[in-house]
Amino acid sequence: AAPPSMEVFNAPSREYCVVQRERTNTPLQALTLMNDPQFIEAARHLATNAIKACGTNQRGRLDHIALRILGRSFDDDEVALIGKSIKGYTDNYKADPKSAGELIAIGESETDSSIPPAELATWTMVASQILNFDESITKN
Repeated sequence: AAPPSMEVFNAPSREYCVVQRERTNTPLQALTLMNDPQFIEAARHLATNAIKACGTNQRGRLDHIALRILGRSFDDDEVALIGKSIKGYTDNYKADPKSAGELIAIGESETDSSIPPAELATWTMVASQILNFDESITKN
């Protein structure tokens, strides 16, 4: 049997070959992507990789994440929109470092201690947000 979280994404049962999977987008998929520890940990790793690869370049970090999830870079309008989220997350996690630490502690892998927790939490949420795009879930 497929892992329960994969059933939400219409994974085949492995009893027979499936040439093309059904494409759907449901609220349960969004909830799984936002709350399942595996997806939060994956978002944290994407964030860590983007921070290490691009330094302080916000646009570079966004493109780094987008290329890996969407297979394309963001346009200027998308960058401006996500920039508002980044500001909100940054303000939130700087004001509440405890919640930043709790977020980046989710999962079994070690957190990179060289990255400030508020910064890593912010970019973890950005990566999670991008993972939750309709384009990410139902990509061809």
